[in-house]
Amino acid sequence: MAADGGDGMTDDVAVLGAGMHPWGKWGRNFVEYGAVAARAALADAGLEWRDIGSIVGADTVRGGYPGYVAGATFAKALGWQGARVTSVYAACASGAQAVNTARAQILSGLADVVLVVGADAAPKGFFRPAGGERPDDPDWLRFRVLGATNPTYFGLYARRRMAVHGDTREDFAQVKVKNSAVGALNPHARYRKPVTAEEVPRGRRYFRGSRTWCS
Repeated sequence: MAADGGDGMTDDVAVLGAGMHPWGKWGRNFVEYGAVAARAALADAGLEWRDIGSIVGADTVRGGYPGYVAGATFAKALGWQGARVTSVYAACASGAQAVNTARAQILSGLADVVLVVGADAAPKGFFRPAGGERPDDPDWLRFRVLGATNPTYFGLYARRRMAVHGDTREDFAQVKVKNSAVGALNPHARYRKPVTAEEVPRGRRYFRGSRTWCS
C-alpha cells in the first residue's frame, strides 16, 4: 500500500500489488507461506523489498511466539533492511486489521509504502484453543464446559441468528453459493468447485445449522 498523490490529495491510499500462496494445508511453516505471498506482492507492484518503509505482519496464536511477533518474523525472512515493524492479531480479522494499520501509517506520514503480510498454518482437524487454564476465555470455556468444536459453535450461532433475526437456512446457503463462486475464479483458492443453493443442504451435517458445505 502507498500514498496516492496523483491528484494532490493526502488522504488517498492505493494498493499497488497483491500476492498469494496457494491455500491449503501443506504441512509447512506459516513463515514460508507469508514470504512467498510477500515476494509475489512486491513483484506485482514492481517494487523491491528495500523500497518498503514499513511492514505489518499478521498471524494467529497457532504460530507460537513467531506468530505473536509476525511483523518481525516476516521481516527477518525477507532480510532485515530497516523497515518499521508492526505485528497485529485479531483472530480471523487479523488480515483486515493489518491493512487498516498500514493505511493509518501511510496517512500519518510514518511511511510512504507499507507491505502487509498475513499467513497462517492451521493444524489438521477442528481448531482447539491454546493450552492452559483460562476460565475468563469464552473460546477455552466452550471446549472445557461444552466440548464444542468450531462447527458446533458456529451452528449454535446460526440457530441463534435464526431465532433472533429471522435468518433462514436459505440465507446461509446463499453465502456458500457466493463464496464458492468467488473461489472458482481464484487459482490459489482451496475450494474451487461452484456449489448451488440446492446442494448446500445435502452436505454432511456436523451440527444443526452447520454442514460441510458451509466452509
